[in-house]
Amino acid sequence: MATRKKTTFVPSIHLLHVELIEIAPAIWRELHVRSETPLSKLHAILQAAFGWTNSHMHMFEDISRQQYGHLAKGDADDFSLGGSPLLDERKYTVADLGPRARSVFGYIYDFGDDWVHRIRVKKVQPPEPGRRYPACTAGARAAPPDDCGGVPGYEDLLEALRDPDHEDHEELLEWVGGSFDPEAFDLKATDKAVRAIK
Repeated sequence: MATRKKTTFVPSIHLLHVELIEIAPAIWRELHVRSETPLSKLHAILQAAFGWTNSHMHMFEDISRQQYGHLAKGDADDFSLGGSPLLDERKYTVADLGPRARSVFGYIYDFGDDWVHRIRVKKVQPPEPGRRYPACTAGARAAPPDDCGGVPGYEDLLEALRDPDHEDHEELLEWVGGSFDPEAFDLKATDKAVRAIK
């Protein structure tokens, strides 16, 4: 009697370059995540990497424009956000949307501000012995504050913060907590926040 060959799972790591689109100079992060990471966990990793507050809806979108997102208990997989049916992000992984190097998919956070992130797979490789995942290994610039009005609102915010004579300068300075440096990026703190995602 023939015995069935057991499939051996070989763990791998996806190196992801994540960039907010329509903003220059670029705001980006490089993330190392396990290939089998569910999209629901990748959402939490992205929130930590960009310093978002996870206070808005989000979704992922693959190259075919198929959408994946959070489905509450009892929602059907064919729940739609005005496009293709929304699939349950807990049932799909990073490798499903980005199977190989140069694969690209999207992540949209806050459907009012519409922060669109382009996620490009730089490499798929074996995990490094002794290294913990997920991790943030590089990046540039601070992400815009939540609820600032998308790209146009962010540009207006920066303009007001730069000009002490701007009519909204004091109010917006208080709104951002007293200071905001768009060029700031703390790799150590960001990596620590990303590594805290279980």
